[in-house]
Amino acid sequence: MNIDDLSIRLDLPAAEIIRAADRHTLAVQAWLSSRAPSAVCFSGQGVQVCSTGLKVPLLNQALGCDFPPGTPDYAVNQEIASVKGFFAGRDLPWYWWLGPNPNPPDMAERLKAHGIVFDTPPLPAMAAALPASFEPPDPAITVWQAQNTADLAAASLIRHTAFRFPDGVALDYFQAMADSWLAADPARLYLARLGGGPPASIGALIMGSGLPGVYVMATLPEWGRRGLGKAILARLLNDAAADGHRMIVLTASRFGFPLYRQFGFAHIFDYSIYRAGVPA
Repeated sequence: MNIDDLSIRLDLPAAEIIRAADRHTLAVQAWLSSRAPSAVCFSGQGVQVCSTGLKVPLLNQALGCDFPPGTPDYAVNQEIASVKGFFAGRDLPWYWWLGPNPNPPDMAERLKAHGIVFDTPPLPAMAAALPASFEPPDPAITVWQAQNTADLAAASLIRHTAFRFPDGVALDYFQAMADSWLAADPARLYLARLGGGPPASIGALIMGSGLPGVYVMATLPEWGRRGLGKAILARLLNDAAADGHRMIVLTASRFGFPLYRQFGFAHIFDYSIYRAGVPA
């Protein structure tokens, strides 16, 4: 499925789908980076900044570029410098996300002039129409919603291992924000196991700007290719449809992209991701 097919199925213009997905994604990324006990967030004229304080670029972010029309060049450049200085002051790695319609349009060139450079590859944004009905690929797989701190601790270990976080970083990511992850609003965290095995896969359904999205999909390497990720994704899509939503969105890693296509997701645009200094 491509965005034109999705537009027909949803009876929405492609541009409206793109705008809605972009608003959702930036809102949820801000929420994710605002939950940590040491988080600091602020909004400028055209960018939202959220930092967990953890030394992982994905958890410290400058999000979007939506300066009011007529904002003078000096004000845009001053805000870029302020964002860069903020993260330098916290001594943290970080990313700046630019969506499909930055304002001003030459924001990439402005970032480059400040030493903030494109960090390839781009990050695909995807969307799928609901309702959908998917059965777990293996009846031996159990999927459940996180209920307690033991579930959160297992989820933190899965995420830390699968995302290859640095040693000792974010090992208590979910349990440090237990109230946010156990409240089921706006986020529902799910785990999966195969047979009598340990919790080995996670995924989350998170609401943002009126849309549901798929997040923190991860599986322990030794439990890969057993259908755990598919089982969780099926549960997320079915639950989002049961809640009455017509569309669901996500951003896809190169590993997840083929799986999401199998579940009817269309590639609708790319986020350009920038970071200070030379890309790693």
